[in-house]
Amino acid sequence: MSEKNLKIVPGNFVICDVQKEYAECLFRILTERLSDRYQFHLFSDAHRMVEFTEQAGAAILLVSEEYREYALHARAEQRFVLTEIPCVREAGNEPVVPVFRYQPAERIIREICGSIVTAPQKGVQMQAARPALKRADPPVFYQVPDPQIRPVKPAASDRTEVRGLIGVYSPVHRIGKTRFALRLGQRLAEEVPVLYLSMEGYSGRDLYFPGEEGEDLGDLLYCMRQERSDHGLKISSMTGRIGRMDYIRPMENVMDLRDVKEEEWLRLFGMIAEKCVYEAVVLDLGDGIDGLYGILERCSRVYTPYISDPVSLAKLKQYEDNLRETGHETILRHTVKKLMRRKSRMPERDGG
Repeated sequence: MSEKNLKIVPGNFVICDVQKEYAECLFRILTERLSDRYQFHLFSDAHRMVEFTEQAGAAILLVSEEYREYALHARAEQRFVLTEIPCVREAGNEPVVPVFRYQPAERIIREICGSIVTAPQKGVQMQAARPALKRADPPVFYQVPDPQIRPVKPAASDRTEVRGLIGVYSPVHRIGKTRFALRLGQRLAEEVPVLYLSMEGYSGRDLYFPGEEGEDLGDLLYCMRQERSDHGLKISSMTGRIGRMDYIRPMENVMDLRDVKEEEWLRLFGMIAEKCVYEAVVLDLGDGIDGLYGILERCSRVYTPYISDPVSLAKLKQYEDNLRETGHETILRHTVKKLMRRKSRMPERDGG
């Protein structure tokens, strides 16, 4: 096609990525969201991408790190590169702007298109165009407490000094644990990106997430077992939102939940840490989870709701004794007990 006969479209949005499956998924989401603003073009061959932009031009060019040098030779108004490691931007004249590949699609769109799509969340500053690149350390998502280190006693408040995995578990049932976990996640989400995962056998999801259909935590675990490169984008396409907090719908089948092994849970948490931007993940944990104590050990903080009647206190004591007897007493060092006040006129509908 000659340049004379080629229709020049100022709104061309060009994507060129070596990860074909990821690029196709991102291409589909961007097309659905921004088809009224741009015409989208997808390439896997950098030479063809450069040839296209030389003739048609591009308003936005988004390439993988492998094609950064090609992006410099392309004719584009704005250039972005998908990075494998989160980067901190600084003011400058860097011609290619970094965008972290493994984050929700909504954030990718916001970083590329600025205020065109949605206003930034509280605490998120929009970056200047073409900032310089500064490599940042990958975020620490979870940690295994060192039994030789005696941690500082946590503050009584729920301020967000805590990051990573945050467990909510209690041996006492029907005291509003799930409602507490949801409120906790929403408070944390006012300051940092938060993902809520229900790992209860009977989560009551029709009560907490009514009228919703689609993929759930089981589908995410299935995808995690596949050889895919788009896990971060997959998560973003599955999440719902309550306030500022993201969540993934709980699993429907309790037996499927019980079949998930501890190693799979830990791999899932590690994948979220690597591929997503969440600084905190709230785990609403039930008794039927394989490797419950191992998961609790990897939490930076564990909240244990309870009530002060004799039966509940006896269950709480038995739970703490079990932790000590099985060598998991380190869990108690980062546990915060939360006394719940039950409302006599409000029926308890929470199985957790």
